[in-house]
Amino acid sequence: MKKLIIIEDDTDAREMVVFTFENNGFEVIQSAKELSVQEIIGLKPHIIVIDYLVNGAPGDEICLKLKAHKLTQHIPIILYSPTLTMDKIEHNSCADGFIAKPLELEDFVYLVNRIALS
Repeated sequence: MKKLIIIEDDTDAREMVVFTFENNGFEVIQSAKELSVQEIIGLKPHIIVIDYLVNGAPGDEICLKLKAHKLTQHIPIILYSPTLTMDKIEHNSCADGFIAKPLELEDFVYLVNRIALS
């Protein structure tokens, strides 16, 4: 079973992602705050989904921290946000993918599966 970490501070949005991916065969670990590199390493996820803004911390900065560490740099990361300039943010963050809010759940599941299973 593939393991997904969702980092999202909005409870409703987080629960929607958890429900969606659990019903699509993922083990989902959820967090309302940034996780440390050590926590991520211990959880051994196949993919991480990060909201662009988590309790005031930009998701692209969280992504950069994880991509800079040799033990987490291989983990695919998807950022999601309503930000209109997200393509530039995605490129600057080294994210493996991006999906805009509001989410089209079918597209979201497809993107996560494509990246997590590649």
